[in-house]
Amino acid sequence: MSWQDWLIYTTIAAASLLALAYYKIKKMYRYFEDRNIPYVKPKFPLGSDPDGVLFKIHIGDSLDRIYKQLEGKPIGGYFQAVLPFLLIRDPEYVNQVLISSFDHFFDRNFIIDEETNPLDAHLFLLRGNRWRFLRNKLSPIFSSGKLRWMFDEMDKRGDIFVDCIDKLADGKDRDILDELARYATDVIESCVFGLESDSIQNPNSKMRQMGRELFDTSKFNLSQFSFILRFSVPRLLIWLKVPSIPSHAKNFFCSTMNNVLEHRRKTGFQRKDFVQLLLQLKDKEIVEINSNDVGNGKGNEEDNVTEKFEITDILLVAQTFVFFVAGFETTSRTLHFLIYQLAEHQEVQERARQEVLKVKAKHGRFSYDALKSMQFLDKCIAETLRMYPPVAMLNRECTKDFTFPDGTSIKKGEQIMIPIYSIHRDPKYFPDPLKYNPDRFEEDPQRGTYLPFGDGPRICIGKRFALVEIKIVMARLLERYRFELSSLNAEKVEIDPWSIIVSSKSGLWVKIHKLDDCK
Repeated sequence: MSWQDWLIYTTIAAASLLALAYYKIKKMYRYFEDRNIPYVKPKFPLGSDPDGVLFKIHIGDSLDRIYKQLEGKPIGGYFQAVLPFLLIRDPEYVNQVLISSFDHFFDRNFIIDEETNPLDAHLFLLRGNRWRFLRNKLSPIFSSGKLRWMFDEMDKRGDIFVDCIDKLADGKDRDILDELARYATDVIESCVFGLESDSIQNPNSKMRQMGRELFDTSKFNLSQFSFILRFSVPRLLIWLKVPSIPSHAKNFFCSTMNNVLEHRRKTGFQRKDFVQLLLQLKDKEIVEINSNDVGNGKGNEEDNVTEKFEITDILLVAQTFVFFVAGFETTSRTLHFLIYQLAEHQEVQERARQEVLKVKAKHGRFSYDALKSMQFLDKCIAETLRMYPPVAMLNRECTKDFTFPDGTSIKKGEQIMIPIYSIHRDPKYFPDPLKYNPDRFEEDPQRGTYLPFGDGPRICIGKRFALVEIKIVMARLLERYRFELSSLNAEKVEIDPWSIIVSSKSGLWVKIHKLDDCK
């Protein structure tokens, strides 16, 4: 065959594939119209909001556009590139998905390839019985007793962190995000990995370097690419065998945790931390689980499935990995926004400070019980999480056919999105939503409208851990320093479109002043 013939055949084949792809996508774009479900029309081939798919705006802002276009509808459709999602707008429907009908929606729509990405086999991404089993077994690590023990570890890191901030409390313009990330890294490294940490004092520690690399938005990285594929064309991630993180990062976490596990096994050393709980799980190498033995108890005979799976060391390493990636960045960003808001609202900052000082005077120190009584600080944190939830949305996959109250039916395997960022900023539920007002949490919000940690059986397992971690450092900071807003800040906080976690595009600048009594 001549090269001219080869070129003709290749051109015909390529044109045929493109025509088939065009036909398939156009057919997919009739998905909601054929089912008589209101939806936001897509623009071929980038979906209902191309700006979000192209990362011109953050995915939270992108979903907010769609949320507003579906105003008045409890539920509606949209396309993330070519993938159809049902967007849940009504709090009652949110509760059904997350709580009352959880047995219909207990999986996320993520697909993982454990051969290519063994660290993806963790609590956030796992599905079905494996998720149910691990969730049930790992929850005890965040009991009150365990948190009291971990509190002492956080307390030590809090002291070191204050020493670090002391050097920056000179009234100059500062963005202390990196310092906050180093604090959060140290807490995770100690309480989860069971290691002595030094990121606060050593900005170039190996663990901190890994954190920077995984969440660096200054350049397009592998984590962001895999994130795009997971949400837009998840099966392509599997077919192309795209790694979730760089190989050297995977090797670092695997070797670090394998060394910790091996040391514990050889020496018999025990500690009330996450690693110890994982080692107890490993006592049984093969686990047989039944879908009616775990979860929320709503199983029935037709859903009753028994399966076996192996508890391997790499499975244990994956659980520590997710606590790192889900823990340090979300906590540091929340602290970042909280300090910014307190700097902007001096009267709120002073109220929080007076509460902190009063509580310390009563208890003598910032003990675990002392922190629990700081109710106004709780409200300040809650309001920060309302305005800037670290994760802008929740996704779920329908695991059993379901019909919503308005008659909208969803079939097994179809996808759902809950726009946390948009619901938190809806004036129907939070009047004057762009105003920072901790007093709005004098009463509990309407169920289904406040979801910074999710809700129901799949609520963030580390919620209590994160809140203690945030409070312990904020109490110390408020006791010693006054934060003032810097003129370097942009007029309006813009969310970084390249960041997976909700974060500021141009930084959050403050001036830190030592209080007179602490000089």
